[in-house]
Amino acid sequence: MFQIFNKWKIYLQKRKSRKDPATQEDPQPVLLQKKDSFSPLTYRNPLIIYMHVILEHVLACKNLACRNMELVVIDAEDIQDEDDNDIQLILDALERRLNYLLLVTDRPDSYQRFMDEMYEENGLIVQQIPKSALRQARGNVILDFERNSGYAPDHAASPEAIYMPIYKRPWEIRENLDILVPVGYNTLVVEGILPPEWNAGGSINERFIKDRMTDRLDREFRKG
Repeated sequence: MFQIFNKWKIYLQKRKSRKDPATQEDPQPVLLQKKDSFSPLTYRNPLIIYMHVILEHVLACKNLACRNMELVVIDAEDIQDEDDNDIQLILDALERRLNYLLLVTDRPDSYQRFMDEMYEENGLIVQQIPKSALRQARGNVILDFERNSGYAPDHAASPEAIYMPIYKRPWEIRENLDILVPVGYNTLVVEGILPPEWNAGGSINERFIKDRMTDRLDREFRKG
């Protein structure tokens, strides 16, 4: 019990040290917004912790086997703690399923530890290219974590790739817990992902914060 409390204390200290000194509270996630008020600059995707499962469903809809996935991750534009956590969360969940990974980033040092771990634990050599070379990217699935730039299908080398913008369009949840997943300029309906608890008690914001906190605490604990 003491060890769990101690890890929790360390985690909170880390989170506090990463915050903007001028900001006393974490920004509230923006969920289920009206389209006329949606902003990619402030959007917090409510489905990050389910992204690996959602991706499996999207691949099935597109008749692409997971083992044939060639994943391209377009890095966030700035060093934003929450966005970096989202990227790491998804990569951690997918790491044992990846046979190919290309990071499009202008800050390669930020991913060196992850690349080393992927090679040591899974034998995968993670590739990197700068964002200026995005047209040279090879892959059939693109996860775009940028907020300010245009859609990747407009300038990427593989316009036929499955393109999923993480922040540029809202990931909406219907009352029956179906998820509306942005894929390129279209939307796919994914069913059966969210637990029934999402429909009972508490606001979506509260459930969203609780789920993401639980998952990130688990990652911190596993790192020691």
